[in-house]
Amino acid sequence: MKRWAGVAVLLVLAGCTTTVPGTAQPEPASPPSNFALVDPAKTASMLAAVKTATEATFSYDSTAVPAYEKALADNLTPGARDELRKLFAEVLNSAEPIKLVTRVIVSAAVEQTPDKARVLTVVDQTSTRAGTTSKGIATVLLATVREGDRWRIGEVDVNPAGSTSAAEKPGAGDRAFARVRDSARDGAVRAAEALLNVNPADPEGTYARYESVSTGQLLTQFRQDKAARLNQIRSGGTKSSMAPNPAAAVMEVVDGKASVLLFAASDVTDAAGQASKRYLPIVLRLQRLPEGWKAAGIEMVAALP
Repeated sequence: MKRWAGVAVLLVLAGCTTTVPGTAQPEPASPPSNFALVDPAKTASMLAAVKTATEATFSYDSTAVPAYEKALADNLTPGARDELRKLFAEVLNSAEPIKLVTRVIVSAAVEQTPDKARVLTVVDQTSTRAGTTSKGIATVLLATVREGDRWRIGEVDVNPAGSTSAAEKPGAGDRAFARVRDSARDGAVRAAEALLNVNPADPEGTYARYESVSTGQLLTQFRQDKAARLNQIRSGGTKSSMAPNPAAAVMEVVDGKASVLLFAASDVTDAAGQASKRYLPIVLRLQRLPEGWKAAGIEMVAALP
């Protein structure tokens, strides 16, 4: 995961930048305690099950429609099943043979209870139609429900924002870990805000923010390339501002280090005044210092080979 790849194939074909509602809605009041990563084995098992469900329902082969319908029945709640068919109507109704293959690149639990979970997921998608193959990635937030031994997808939020939960309070024996997990998530958001905001009118301030949230190898790289970075910010003329409330989920926390999957939308204005929006799924590698969490590395999530 070292470079950012373009827009997701299947979601572009379907014209999708919205939410697919289903039956896996978060409780409107008294949200459940968040046990994501509190029991690593249970979280890993849930993520593996959701990965299987995601790859099955976001893939499609026009020569094997019965298998696709079975995948929907097995892996989606009824409400989400109907909505997904509407969402992918352009794909499903294509007059030309079409094949879409979806693979999960990386995922992490935003929150998890025994029977519900929300999973931030970046998928790789390859589309083949009329002899032409295209490829891209997409970021989705999946709300899932557990039914017996199976996790079913009940809601799909494409290009999610504002999905980060408030700090939860698991059982007494797990509260310390949950606080560390949530502080790592919050630290990643703060680091991303500094690292993804660029102001060509204030190159020194932009660079100073880079240093303020960095440590280890990342800080060393910034300092080694300081002159070049300042010149790039100043001469490039491109302004970038990260949208508030990025989606973030902690992948792991071990011995004062953490990895956080984060999806950020950035508003970009180039030197000519042309505005655009850029979507960035990234993984932040963090280290916990006395003054808080700082970024030791940042990786752009890229399409699979």
